Amino acid sequence: MNYDAVVASAVGRFPRALEFQRLFPNAEHTIVDAQRDFHPEGWKPVSEWISRSHLHDRYVVWLVVAVEIEADGNVLELEEPQLYVVEIEDVHGCGDDEDGQSWEIGCSEFEEGDWQRLVECGGDFAALECDMTTDAPVDRFATFWHDTRPCQRFAASTMKAPLRFMM
Repeated sequence: MNYDAVVASAVGRFPRALEFQRLFPNAEHTIVDAQRDFHPEGWKPVSEWISRSHLHDRYVVWLVVAVEIEADGNVLELEEPQLYVVEIEDVHGCGDDEDGQSWEIGCSEFEEGDWQRLVECGGDFAALECDMTTDAPVDRFATFWHDTRPCQRFAASTMKAPLRFMM
């Protein structure tokens, strides 16, 4: 399946993508293969819609939804969207070092219904009691942003996005 074509089409008609794009105009969207535990049936392979955006050169907002892609490219939700905010506190090393690069991060996972609350308040994270530092960008944030771009390399992993992309 050509995920790039599905994403390009769905950004204009998949409700979650439309909402995310409206709140975060600099958003990136992708679809990756993943697995979900659909109790009581157990683990099943799914497609995973991921929208992400950077804020204040310090945070990455992630919206993750297990989806089904129909033959016509229509995207259907299989679960409630999961919202995460990853705060990058520091970046150590660099890609040229033999030890590579590492990050100090904090990750907030929100409750069911919080995505809808965020949409209703126009993207104001204060409504979710999430205080953000807006005036302290992190050096080399762009490196973190690039290096944690979602891809298929962890498709077999059962670890949740966004954490599996930061390994």
